[in-house]
Amino acid sequence: MYNILVVDDSALMRKLMCDIINSIQDFQATDVCSDGESAYRSLTNNQYDAVTMNMMLPRVTGLEVLKRLKENGVAIPVVAISSAVKEDRVLTVEALESGAIECVLRPYRLAGPDKLSFSKELDRALHIAVGKPVMEEAAAVNPMPSVKPVNVKPVVPKPIPTQPRVEPKNVTPVMPVPNIPVKSVTPRASGRYSLIAIASSTGGPQALHTMIPMLPEHVGIPIVIVQHMPKGFTASLAERIDSKAKLTVKEAENGERLLPDTVYIAPGGRHLQIQENQGKLVARVYDDPPVNNLRPCADVMYESLKDISSDNILCVVLTGMGADGSKGIQSLRTKKKLYVITQSEDTCVVYGMPKATDLLGLSDQSAPITGIANAIVREIGG
Repeated sequence: MYNILVVDDSALMRKLMCDIINSIQDFQATDVCSDGESAYRSLTNNQYDAVTMNMMLPRVTGLEVLKRLKENGVAIPVVAISSAVKEDRVLTVEALESGAIECVLRPYRLAGPDKLSFSKELDRALHIAVGKPVMEEAAAVNPMPSVKPVNVKPVVPKPIPTQPRVEPKNVTPVMPVPNIPVKSVTPRASGRYSLIAIASSTGGPQALHTMIPMLPEHVGIPIVIVQHMPKGFTASLAERIDSKAKLTVKEAENGERLLPDTVYIAPGGRHLQIQENQGKLVARVYDDPPVNNLRPCADVMYESLKDISSDNILCVVLTGMGADGSKGIQSLRTKKKLYVITQSEDTCVVYGMPKATDLLGLSDQSAPITGIANAIVREIGG
């Protein structure tokens, strides 16, 4: 049984989350706290498998609790619970950069579709937090014909080396994936690249916060990123990374031309495609139904690159649950010359997405998160 601590200043939210957690097989809401101080005391004096924590707590915020835990060597998977209020979003994005496993958006209403959506997201996030496989949902609405999920079992979350953690209970260790030769349909990319396309999910904000500032101020081409996040959070993510990066980092806007030395993050809750207009790359941001239960979806982004005129594309797959990106890259490789970099297992919070790409023999290079920027620069000739 996985023991979960619930931290929220709202009695109604505490009850709702406890009811949801207790309804999930093998999970129980063991304790509750209404403020940051009591949460910190409980986390330092008791053993839990994970904690759900509202970031906007009175007096001591959830982010401050997370930082204090980290400073004192207390490792616990944290699921950040956030509202759509700007101040809450900013705290939550910083929490994700500081090591929170996942973010779940609080429901507008405590009943009906909002409650159902929140229940599903909380269930998924807690499974990720404790390293327990996530039950597959029903087939995606209106999926793209060439995009199908890879049946890859999620692995136990692992933090980036600077963050200690407590191993989840009763989780069988996953053996390292052997080196698999790359079986490219087309030759690997050579010459000038037109674009760097990145996919990331669970642990992605922390990985991007580490990697993007390590890139030089001139890479000569645009960078696009699909990071799985709820609507309203990617603008704050872009702003925070931009404040530390040498490149310009922003949320992608529909119809804007993609400029060199600029990083474009797909808006949370919206799809991103890359199109071409008079020889220039342009972002298409839109609101079609989720594909493979994801919006934005990296497979959608990679599939769209099949239609641009340039042949050479550099793809990067970072930490994340599931297999998003792998089928899109596999399909893209039938039309383009690619170089694919995957994040190494030992630096992933969750190795799922890089693992799926590795298992399909699509990765040309595996690198730790602190080495990916250098690998990109070497490959593009910077």
